[in-house]
Amino acid sequence: MSSAVLRYPRQTLWADYIRAVAGAVLCGLPLLLLQVNRWIGLLLGAACLLFLLFLTRTVLRQMTRYILGPDTFAADGPAGGLVEWARLDRMALSYYSTKRDRSGGWMQLAVRSAGARSVKVDSSLDGFYDIVERAAKAAEACKLELSPATRANLRSMGITVAGQEEAE
Repeated sequence: MSSAVLRYPRQTLWADYIRAVAGAVLCGLPLLLLQVNRWIGLLLGAACLLFLLFLTRTVLRQMTRYILGPDTFAADGPAGGLVEWARLDRMALSYYSTKRDRSGGWMQLAVRSAGARSVKVDSSLDGFYDIVERAAKAAEACKLELSPATRANLRSMGITVAGQEEAE
């Protein structure tokens, strides 16, 4: 297996940039141009700060490339990390729903190997399925105990980990 270089799609990044800038402007302009009540100003300032943090996260995502190899998974960028599959000690696959009926949402994978920083990616990353599949194989090889939520999310993607099937 050769290494694959993965990035977040440009279209996804641009949509996040638009949301971040629009939110920061809509929350920040009233603070600059109008006299607002102190409590409303505090709320607008906090919201503006959150949008600016989201903008920072989007910039970091654009600057980071992910390298999926046979033995490692690396985030090469300002907030990088390296996961050695043979030393995997944490894997969590979470689902975040955007609708009450759970028909919309995204998944986030967090993996870590002993003594290293955790690497987190979400389902908008190109090659996300391949990363999750490789992480599941590593978890199986390392005999890593996975949470019930992670196992359920793996099953929803059509991935099973030997020895961790649910009793039905």
